[in-house]
Amino acid sequence: MPALTKLFRYGVVGIIGAVTHMSTLFLLVELHVATPVVATTIGFLLALITSYWINRLWTFGYKGSYWSSMARYGIVSFIGLGLNILIIKLCTDVLGLWYGWGAFAAVVAVALNNFVLNNLWTFSHRTSSPSP
Repeated sequence: MPALTKLFRYGVVGIIGAVTHMSTLFLLVELHVATPVVATTIGFLLALITSYWINRLWTFGYKGSYWSSMARYGIVSFIGLGLNILIIKLCTDVLGLWYGWGAFAAVVAVALNNFVLNNLWTFSHRTSSPSP
């Protein structure tokens, strides 16, 4: 698949993931169910599950091992989660900004980080092996 097509599809999946993540974050915080850090973590995990399947099947057309790609995707996503939490904490606790600005900044930073890592490692056909 051409790189531009892959990037476009990744962007569409990213929008779906961002909407899932952000709507969970804002809903939980505004309903006073969770703090911004807890809410962003829950939103991130929901977005992770959704985006893994869509990216695996549609964006990358990956036919390799389910378990190894899920493990790699999880590693990349948890690196992204750490980056997300770091940005939220920096914006709210250090800079005193509204948590929403941190959330928007985190979405951009994490999306770029995760595309590069997923494209080069998680769904690289060099790492694929036949599915069982």
